[in-house]
Amino acid sequence: MGRRKPNNKDSINGSGHAKKATTVTTPLTTVEKMTSCDFQSDDRAHIEMMAQSVKDTVRIRSFQNAILHNKHLFRGRIVLNLNCGIGIFALFAAKAGAAKVFAVDNSNVVHYARQIVENNNYDNIIKVIKGRITETELPVDEVDIIVCDWMGYALLYQSTCDDVLYARDKWLKKSSGLIFPDKARLFVAALEDEKHKNENIEWWNNVYGFNMNCLREVAIKEPRYHSVKIQQVLSKQFPLQMLDLNKATSVDLHIRSKYMLKMQRSGRMDGIVLFFHVYFSKSHTPVAFSTDPWSPVTNWLQTVCYFDQPIPVNADSAYFGGIEFYSPTSSYGLEDMVINLEMLKGEPGQMELEAEMNWRMRSPRVPRTILFNTIAHSNDKPNKFQRQKTEKPTCKSFPKVRANRKLISTEKQVLK
Repeated sequence: MGRRKPNNKDSINGSGHAKKATTVTTPLTTVEKMTSCDFQSDDRAHIEMMAQSVKDTVRIRSFQNAILHNKHLFRGRIVLNLNCGIGIFALFAAKAGAAKVFAVDNSNVVHYARQIVENNNYDNIIKVIKGRITETELPVDEVDIIVCDWMGYALLYQSTCDDVLYARDKWLKKSSGLIFPDKARLFVAALEDEKHKNENIEWWNNVYGFNMNCLREVAIKEPRYHSVKIQQVLSKQFPLQMLDLNKATSVDLHIRSKYMLKMQRSGRMDGIVLFFHVYFSKSHTPVAFSTDPWSPVTNWLQTVCYFDQPIPVNADSAYFGGIEFYSPTSSYGLEDMVINLEMLKGEPGQMELEAEMNWRMRSPRVPRTILFNTIAHSNDKPNKFQRQKTEKPTCKSFPKVRANRKLISTEKQVLK
C-alpha cells in the first residue's frame, strides 16, 4: 500500500510522516453556554424573543421617530439607554449624533448587542455594559438623556420604570435632562368576551366529566393578555392616571383612581380591559403610540380582567367606582401586582354594588410568543391616530380631557 498523502489538516514532521494538526477550540461565551433552564430566567437572550421585540414595529418606529426627528436634542449629548436589549435604541441615538451612549442591560442579550454595535462601526460611541442599573457605575457623573422602553403590561406590571427613576435621580441632569418616553396614561373600558372567558375560566367547572371548580377560582383572579377586538368593547374608554417620569416617585407606582364607564350599547359585561398611551412629550414634533384595541397590535396586547359573574348592561347606562393598582410588597416591586376594583350603579343614595373583584398579576412569565401575521385584529388597515371618543372624567381629581378622534390632538391638551 502506498503512503497516504497529507491533506490540509495534516502537517509533515521531521521524518517525513504525516502528522495530525492540533484542533483549536474557541471557548464558549456565557450566552452560548445557556441551557433551557437558563432561558426561563433570561428569555430576552433567546433569538425568538429578540426577533419578536424588534418586529414590534409600532414600538420601534415610535422610538426611531422620536430620536431621529430630534437630532438637535441628541447631537453631542451623553445618552443612557436602560434595558438596551440588542441595542436598537442605542444605535438610533448614535445615528442621531450622540457623543456617547451607555447601553445597560442585565440580560445576556448584551453579548449580541456588543457584536451588533461593532458590526455597525459604532463601538467608539456606544459602550455596552452588563449589569443591574442599581449595581452599575457609569464612567460619567451626569447624562443628558435617558432612553428606555420602560412600560409593562397594564403599564406597570413587569415594567422597568423603577429603574428609570433610580437612573434619573442618580445621573440625569437636573435642569436640562430628558427622558424618552417620559409620560404614559392608563385607560380602562368595559369588555364583552364570553368566548375567551368560557375557554379560560368556565371550562374548569367540568373537565372530562370532573368538577375542577377550585381551579376556576384560581383562573378568575389571573389577568389575561390578548388582542381585543373593537366589537368587544362595550363602553367608552376612561383615562385613569398619567404617569410622568420627569417628577414621579416610587409612591406614584401605587395607582388609585375613580372611573366611570358609559355604555355605548347593550350586552353583557364580562370584565374590563386595560391599555395605555405613551408620549414623547419632549419631542419638537408630536410622537406617541397606543396599545388600545383601536390601534395596531403591540407586544403588550391588552390586559383583560374577568368578573366572577357577567353583568347585563344597557346602552347609555353608566357604571362607576374605584380601581387600585399596587405591589403587595413594601419595596414597590413590579413583578407582583394586585388590582382591586369596586363597581357601582345607580343614582346617589340608591347605588348598588355590581362587582367587587381583586386580581393578582404574578405570572412568572407572561406568554409573549405572538405571531403578528396570524393575530385576528379587527382593523385591516388601522389608522394609528384614529380611535373612539374618550369619556370625559367627571371626578374632580381628573384633569379635563377633550373628547377626541386623534390621539395626538387630544393628548396635547393633557400634556400641557
